[in-house]
Amino acid sequence: MSQSVLFILGGAGFIGHETVTEAVKAGWQVKALVRSEEKAENIRQLGAQAVLGDIARPEGWANEARGARVLIDLVQPKLPRRLTRAAIQTVSTERQIITGKIIAALGSFPVEERPVLFSISGADDLQPDAQKRISHLSPLRKDPCGFAFIGIPIRKLIEQSGLDATYIYLGNIVYGPGKIFADRYVKALAKGAAFVVGQGTNHLPLSEVTDVARALVHLAGLPRPAIVQQTFLVMDGSTTTQRELLDETASLMGVKPARALPSWLAALVAGQIAVDTVTLEALANPSALLATGFRFDSPSHREGVPRALARMGYPPSAASQKRLAEDSSHT
Repeated sequence: MSQSVLFILGGAGFIGHETVTEAVKAGWQVKALVRSEEKAENIRQLGAQAVLGDIARPEGWANEARGARVLIDLVQPKLPRRLTRAAIQTVSTERQIITGKIIAALGSFPVEERPVLFSISGADDLQPDAQKRISHLSPLRKDPCGFAFIGIPIRKLIEQSGLDATYIYLGNIVYGPGKIFADRYVKALAKGAAFVVGQGTNHLPLSEVTDVARALVHLAGLPRPAIVQQTFLVMDGSTTTQRELLDETASLMGVKPARALPSWLAALVAGQIAVDTVTLEALANPSALLATGFRFDSPSHREGVPRALARMGYPPSAASQKRLAEDSSHT
């Protein structure tokens, strides 16, 4: 088994691209599965090996993962515009079929050539305690909400497979220069079309995308016994609320803050699953990750959002310049 190879599913995506970048920077030999030659060329430019193939057909790419140290599953299912409970069940069924094929492919390898499977999901899967806290010790929800309709069945499939796996949970918003934060928050704020869902006082688990990538690479480098069948939360552990995230972003951009939208109305537009995810109330405790020696570069949105906006090319407002200067003075 090669101790320096990472195989990444979804390497061309928002989190995948960042993970490929950080892994190459850290000296790993990186292989990333992509579906098109255009995306393959982007991966090669990062210094990684592109593997052309379809995630749903492991027979075409699985042999490239044989002997890798870790396989990181960062594939994001295609979601409908309106995320109803019926829609999420359809997506969940499709994703379970794909996961079953991945499990079968890895299980066909000799034991000594099987990579550790990094299963990535979100905070929705975990049951908060009486204080609304979640940690690596939290049980899975008995009554799923949000994206737990996908994440919980996937975890159970992997657990039943007997494969060596690590379960990694990200915040309900992974922010950075792409995906939901860029499209639904930053661009919407710039147009005056962004909304806080409900009162916005819920404590929303957050992850900054570069910190996510750094954490995945960090965990991949730990001894196998330290990560197999373990759970880690890659969430910053801050007490940021949904409204604070949007208000701070608007302030740094120099635009008007987001308006409030009743949850029931948001559900009519975006679907109940989307509303459940953005209104989740949970305080994340990433102590298991911190115990491995990892440290967040963005321990809250106050550090991470200015960096994200700068990477997106937004001219720094006076508030943004002040925040970046404050962060620099503390490092």
